Amino acid sequence: MPLVLIPWVARMTALRIAPVDVVARLAPAGVSDLASVAALFGLLHGFNAALDSRFALAENWRDLLCEHFTRTQASPAALWLLAWQGERPVGLLVMEAHQDSPLFRHRGWAEVVALYVDEGCWGSGLGRRLMTEAQQWAIARGFDRVQLYVTAANERARSFYSACGLRPVQEVWRLDVQPRPGVVQPADPSCVTPGCGVELLEPGHHHLAMDGDTGRGRQP
Repeated sequence: MPLVLIPWVARMTALRIAPVDVVARLAPAGVSDLASVAALFGLLHGFNAALDSRFALAENWRDLLCEHFTRTQASPAALWLLAWQGERPVGLLVMEAHQDSPLFRHRGWAEVVALYVDEGCWGSGLGRRLMTEAQQWAIARGFDRVQLYVTAANERARSFYSACGLRPVQEVWRLDVQPRPGVVQPADPSCVTPGCGVELLEPGHHHLAMDGDTGRGRQP
């Protein structure tokens, strides 16, 4: 289902005229909803890649997403939630239980892996509804916090999450370097099992809240 990002002026118009409640229902994604999940997930990462080309998805991302969705869709440690306007999917929330290294005392939290709101629902409060679901999911599973990553250039997302009560606690800094020609990158030594990190939705630059406001008034 191709969806096209519209110019900024049109986006602002959509924000102003969005109805109060355009979403009929939120429902966990079932096996038959994989195509809808993939479509929204692709749009989310297409936007993030437009902000930073290093965030582009791999060529086989659909296959990996399909495998991970099939394996975790019914898991109590994951939430795949779709928002529907009639028969059209307009929002996606993906939550997962995260465990950090045993080196750390406080190493478990609920991770917002993905959040996407269709442009037709900007200003409707859908983003807030999805974040409320994220918090309730975390609380019900014994987590004491919800964490996520936001692309530094995504000012709309930063404003939205700030308005939801989140605050930054750590930053990722980058320095581009010129790699030595012909050298193959070594594997991550922290991976102790074959294929470690390949089939999981790692925390990172997955998050998007489509809103032009700064946390006052309309929210996604």
